Amino acid sequence: MQYRPVDWGDLRYVLAVARSGSALRAAQVLGVNQTTILRRLEALEAQLGLPLFERRRSGHTLTQGGKLVVAVAERVERETQDLLHALSAQRRTLSGSVRLTTSESLAARLIAPCLRSFRERHPDVTVELVVADERLDVARGEADIALRASSRPEGAGIVARRLPDTYWTIYCAASYAAEKGMPAGREDISRFDIVGMEGRMAQLEGWRWLAAAAGDAPIRCRSNSLTNLVSNLKSGLGLGALPTIVGDAEPDLVRCFPPPPELSSEMWLIVREEVRSHAHIRALADHLAAYVRDIVDAADVKVTADSPAAQTAQS
Repeated sequence: MQYRPVDWGDLRYVLAVARSGSALRAAQVLGVNQTTILRRLEALEAQLGLPLFERRRSGHTLTQGGKLVVAVAERVERETQDLLHALSAQRRTLSGSVRLTTSESLAARLIAPCLRSFRERHPDVTVELVVADERLDVARGEADIALRASSRPEGAGIVARRLPDTYWTIYCAASYAAEKGMPAGREDISRFDIVGMEGRMAQLEGWRWLAAAAGDAPIRCRSNSLTNLVSNLKSGLGLGALPTIVGDAEPDLVRCFPPPPELSSEMWLIVREEVRSHAHIRALADHLAAYVRDIVDAADVKVTADSPAAQTAQS
């Protein structure tokens, strides 16, 4: 006799009845109607051409054929559970490659330490970091993930997650402040030396704000690299504008005054839409978002402590 393929879903009904002893109790365990249980059992018995249970007033008792079916069903159940456990373990041990891009300033302050902690959790995920101030096209596959300080990204093919805003303010070296003092606010900036920016860096909001406030103040040097700008500031060449998440990390630099309210910048995490569901991509995106929130929150605490109201309360 040739059998039609068995619906594996029916085997769980056989197991439930065999283990509970009745269709009613099996229905309660599986959360279905008793009628459904009976109908599926009858259909399977008709397909196999033999009874699986002896129906008695006290319940259902397995026949010899039923015992064979239950043995197979238990093996299928174990194999299914083993498969789910293997898939779960694979999700926990992620692997793959991720192409991540960001600017020089964010790479130095955020990405490098974030990748250290990410590698501890997911050592088999390889992160290819592309540090570039020009914007790679995430939607076209030039990168999988991008971290950017900018306004809301537009266009198809990407998923954008807004992170906490960052703040900018004016910094100088502690040695410079000890020798020449530092401005108490925007109106004092023109009396001091300036460390400027050029190229794409000159388009950043922090520099444009500083340039407008500086007026005719002497610009001692310019740089198209935030790393060089920080080095120039630490050398005591003058005042410069930095994001607080960058400036606060430099022990040789000091804030000249609290971040002006208008000097805030949006932060966006951008993921290529077609890879957003890949486990290793999602893991890096989530880890990076959490890390950035922690860093920005720590900087915000200092922003709040530096506020005029807080300073008044402390005096």
